[in-house]
This record gives sequence, structure tokens and C-alpha cells, in this order.
Amino acid sequence: MFTKGQENPHLLPYHDFVVYDSNYVHFYNDSPNFNTFFSKLDTLIFEGKGKINVMQIGGSHVQADIWSDQMRTNFQKFSPNLNGGRGFLFPYNLAQTNNPYYYHISYTGIWEGYRNSVANHHSKWGVSGITATTKDSVATFKLVFRGDNTPYYDFNSVKIFHDIDSTSYCITLLSDTCTLIRINREIGYTEFLFDTYQDSIEFLIYKEDTISSSFNLYGISLDNDDPGIVYTSIGVNGARTKSYLKCEQFTQHLKAINPDLVIFCIGINDAYEPDFCENCFENNYDTLVAWTRKVNPAAEFLFVTNSDSYYNKRHPNQRALLAREVMIKLSKKYNGGMWDMFNVMGGLGSIKTWQNNNFAKRDKIHLTKEGYILIGDLMFSAIIKEYDKHLKMWKGEWDKGQGKVNIEVKGKL
Repeated sequence: MFTKGQENPHLLPYHDFVVYDSNYVHFYNDSPNFNTFFSKLDTLIFEGKGKINVMQIGGSHVQADIWSDQMRTNFQKFSPNLNGGRGFLFPYNLAQTNNPYYYHISYTGIWEGYRNSVANHHSKWGVSGITATTKDSVATFKLVFRGDNTPYYDFNSVKIFHDIDSTSYCITLLSDTCTLIRINREIGYTEFLFDTYQDSIEFLIYKEDTISSSFNLYGISLDNDDPGIVYTSIGVNGARTKSYLKCEQFTQHLKAINPDLVIFCIGINDAYEPDFCENCFENNYDTLVAWTRKVNPAAEFLFVTNSDSYYNKRHPNQRALLAREVMIKLSKKYNGGMWDMFNVMGGLGSIKTWQNNNFAKRDKIHLTKEGYILIGDLMFSAIIKEYDKHLKMWKGEWDKGQGKVNIEVKGKL
């Protein structure tokens, strides 16, 4: 259900291998579902007020930021003027790993990357789960958005997440456009504020003494004062739930994101090996939920089942079924929703069909660009179906209390 003049911006293409009847958010409790998130969405759409923060967290499925970027684009195009900025991101190129296409990172100096998913990587980590480190006396990095279809992500504030207590390094802009610099010691960032909106940024990092030390970069946040939706994607290749538990600054940095809705997509790597422990998987998620609620007690959760995959490219990985049961338990326990990507894809062994249709790669784990875009469209559609129910309930209450309101529906979900 959409207000008059507002079209459903997302009509799903038909593919005979997708189980559309399973494409909805499962709720298992009687209390209002995503009520807080949807109420904030109402205020944003109908009054043009507020900022909504959505965070999706996972492994390599999310690091590439194709699935999550499709979600981001769909949310921000759902109604006029919903682009609330790009928000928190990581310059993956600095850490010598694959970077999302639509923002380009160039740099000078020698940088090394440390991922929370790699056993022999030892570092401090924040919410991003990845750290870029340099020991050079002088280094730079620059961020520029690119791509014909990339939304215009301008900003008047940049937060650089790093070790505030390190006095050996100084960080400054390679331009004179900044009007104010603030340091937030509680969360751990230096903020650069501008009088005018920017669309690219370049920083210089230099050592102020000869003491042997390093500069650790944990992430960047590009923010503005506009109302809208900010969609943050947190992804690390190979990450499991336990990988994020190694991030000692997780909750500290999460305060800057302050998510209203968290979409949990960690699990494909947990359930890959034969020694998968369901209780450990659930307990790890318990910790992540507790950390999130410590930052925002009103945060709501969507638990996403694993995509179908093969083990060693030979056999369908039946442990995805065990992980799915845990996601159901978690959604019940935390009054959250569950989106069943596993069954939407077609269930056990379906990744082969997706591969045959060029929506999955030959490793039978990862999807192609087209596959991730389709998954993003499907998950967005499932969430918007629930929002449509919310609007119908709201309309019913309005009709009872204050008379009729004209509603025009365009398109099908």
C-alpha cells in the first residue's frame, strides 16, 4: 500500500528458479513487528523528518557491497528524498583486499591489512572487522565516488576512526575546505566539518616523531544533516560470528552508526566446515545482539538464513539447514524477523540451478553480480511487504478515528 502518487519502485522480475511464495519476513511472536523501525519510516516518508540507520553485517557476501548496495539503493529510492548519505564504510583497498566498485580508493605509502577472519592476523579491530595499518612517516588516501548509477553521496562531515591516544601521528586534509575539527575520545574518531557539502575527500597522515609506531585506520563515516536512510554494510571475507567477537572496539564504534535495524547475515562460513557447532553459533549471536542493544536498546533485528552452497564444490552443504534452525530460534528469542534466503533460492542444492542461470559462481558458494542484485531485490521486497501491512493497519486505525483517507496502490510487491 502506497500513498497517492507514490509508486512501488521495485517490481520483481520473474525467474522460475526463485521460490517467490517463500519471499516474506517470518515473524513468530504476536507483538508488533518492526514497529519502531516502521514508525520512524512513516515519519521520514510522510513528514520528511528524521534519520534512519540500517546496518547489514556478514562475510564476503557483504564485503563486495553488491547485495547491500542494492538494498541501499532500493531503500533510498523508495520515496523521494530518502538519501540520508553514505555513512560508515571501509577503504578496503588500503587493507589489500577487494573494494566495492562504486567508491574508489587511491593512496600513497605502504599499507597492510588485518582481517578479523584470518587466524594469523593480530590487530585491534572495530565494528568494521578490518584494520588498515601504515608505519610510513607520510601516507595519503583519497576517496571518490564513481559509476553512472551511483547516487550522489555528498557530505559535510567526515569521521576518521583511528587510535585517538596515539600521539605519534597527525591526520589532516589535503585541502583548506574544513572549518572545524573535533575529536571524540569516547567513540574514537577525528571529525572534520565543512561549511559546504563535499563529494570527495583526501587525507594526509604523517608521523610527528621518530618513535616506532603505526597508524591504524578502522573506518570512515561520510555524513550529512539531511533526513533520510543511511544503509551501512559491514562485511569481511571469510568472517564467522566468532570473528566479530574478536573486535574489542565493536560497541565503541557502533555508537557512531547507532542502528535502528540490524540485518544479520553471518553464517555461511560458520556452517561451512563439518565441525559446525549450533550452540556456539547461537551463543555468538547472543553476544552480538547484546552488544547492539547496549548501544541502542530499541534496535530491531532481521536474521537471514544462509544461501544454499556446496561443500568443496561436490555436495550440497546440509549444515545450512542447521544454521537455519538457529536463525529461527534467534528471531523468536529477540522478537525479530527471519528472511529465509535458503528457501527463497530453492532449498538444498539450488545453488546449482542459480549457477546454470548465471546467478551463481562456479565455486557454488558466491553469487554473481546479477545474483547479488536479485537477492537484494528479493530481500527488499520482503521487508516492504511488511511495511505495506503496517500501512494498512495504520490506515484502518485512521479510518476508525478520523475518517477516510484516499490510498492509491500502484504495482505489485
